[in-house]
Amino acid sequence: MVRVSSFGQQTLLIRSIMDNQQKVFEGQRQISTGKKTDEFRGLAGETSTVLGSRSFKSRIETYQQTIATIRGKLDANDVQIEGMLGAMEQLRETILTTVATGQAEGFSEMLNQTFQFVNNSLNTNFDGTYMFSGAKTGTQPVTVNSLSELDAVVSGGGAIADVFENGDVAFEARIADGVDLGFGILASELGEDIFKEMLDLYQFDQGASGPFQGELTATQFSFLQGQLQSLETSIDDLRQIHVTNGLAFERLEVVDEQHTDTSVFLEKFIADIEDVDIAEAVTKLNNDQIALEASYQSISSLSQLTLLRFL
Repeated sequence: MVRVSSFGQQTLLIRSIMDNQQKVFEGQRQISTGKKTDEFRGLAGETSTVLGSRSFKSRIETYQQTIATIRGKLDANDVQIEGMLGAMEQLRETILTTVATGQAEGFSEMLNQTFQFVNNSLNTNFDGTYMFSGAKTGTQPVTVNSLSELDAVVSGGGAIADVFENGDVAFEARIADGVDLGFGILASELGEDIFKEMLDLYQFDQGASGPFQGELTATQFSFLQGQLQSLETSIDDLRQIHVTNGLAFERLEVVDEQHTDTSVFLEKFIADIEDVDIAEAVTKLNNDQIALEASYQSISSLSQLTLLRFL
């Protein structure tokens, strides 16, 4: 005689119910989170690939944050240098007009205003730091406020370079693996040559052959003609710094675009490994729910089986 163990059968059915419940729970979790698993161990052999990809993506995002900061600095550099260029070109145009007409009106005022504008630009404070101070961010880079003060330093045995207190090293930052970008500009690089040009004009204007007012003398005419060439050279040097700043900005944009493309690729790559196919997960969940209901019905039917009913 063969006997069927009702206890063993019930145990088997209960275990089946628990398995089906776990499958339904897992299906519901996948649909709600969109992820295959909530633990890296659930990805089996692809865990190291995902971790490496996430680390790389995080590093790229850090670079992009750095780029955003540098972009602001380069924009600020561009505005200030462009302003200085405009002021110096206006000074050159004033000299050209003065030489062409042989008349000087308001020349001294124009010269002093130009120096003041350039000086203020070099001492620009951006986001709590001096833009053109290099590593000495808390130090005002230019220590004089007028041409008369600059003249006093030079006449006292000093040099134009002595009025600049900026650091010796400009800013540099890493914007990609193995790629460093210099974006800082020193006040002395921008201002030393043009300060010299303006000081030469100031000293002549204040000297025995000055001032530049009314009809030019032969000496004044000759001096201004000679200054035009050196002034043009200084403006060209300033313009070159402006161009270099623009090239740094363009390089920054190219690298940032590469980072964006790489970030999009990595995001899709990681998603292909981690994310669940929602349509497939819904279909599987429906099947698991049907199986769970069948298990409930089976154990319900089994519980109603008694020897009395059998007899």
